[in-house]
Amino acid sequence: MSARLWKAATMLLVGAAFCVPFAYMLEVSLQAEGRGLSASAAELREGLHLENYVAAARKMGGLPQLVRNTLLVTVLSIAGQLLTCSLSGYVFARVRFRGRDGLFLCVLATLLLPEQVSAIPRFLLFRALGLVDTFWPLILPTVLGGAPLFIFLFRQYFLALPDELSEAARIDGASHLRIWWSVMLPLSRPMLVTVGIFTFLATWNDFWAPLIYLYSPEKRTLTLALAGFNRSYDTAVEHMMAASAIVLLPCVVVYFAAQKLFLRGVEVAASKR
Repeated sequence: MSARLWKAATMLLVGAAFCVPFAYMLEVSLQAEGRGLSASAAELREGLHLENYVAAARKMGGLPQLVRNTLLVTVLSIAGQLLTCSLSGYVFARVRFRGRDGLFLCVLATLLLPEQVSAIPRFLLFRALGLVDTFWPLILPTVLGGAPLFIFLFRQYFLALPDELSEAARIDGASHLRIWWSVMLPLSRPMLVTVGIFTFLATWNDFWAPLIYLYSPEKRTLTLALAGFNRSYDTAVEHMMAASAIVLLPCVVVYFAAQKLFLRGVEVAASKR
């Protein structure tokens, strides 16, 4: 068997390993209530029980409000992450100043610190500011550039762009801020999409931060509502799987809609200079 066939077979097996859990989730969510774990896939031919999704949405409680809350936090987090991380990446890639490399190493060093280490000090800070039970503790860390990995990705991407672009802009009298906004950002569309997708997936599926900071029922996000199924003893597993599919659907749509730009951004960021 040729190397190409081995590669294709390996990719097929790996893809199947990732798809099987999702296929099982969809299969169970479409089974008749009480039959999800014992029924076979062949029973789906008798009819798809789409009413499970209606019941799941009803049990989650206020699905439109949950989607609005999650979407608000996600959109603002993406906007803040793209602006601050791209600006920081530009500074580390194009602006010369004393101590730049050392400061960049300090930024990368923060990748070694798990989020749980700063959880208590961060909570005390937000409580002192009176921001607990608001969306700000979920948004501000991203707006303030709290993702060193994304700063690194933007830096690598900007380093891969020709120096002549920024040099020509400087000759025309453009400042660094102008070069970043008018030259670098339009050319970094693949990286913007890549960071946007990463931020979307992390924020949309985040359970840790909403659990800590959000107390009011009207401020719940989709992940908190989904976790509520585990505290209900009369919840059918078919409804739980249907609710999981509802939460997962936007992530799948966003990824496949921007897949080409996402892969292009990762490829350029991984290139060496």
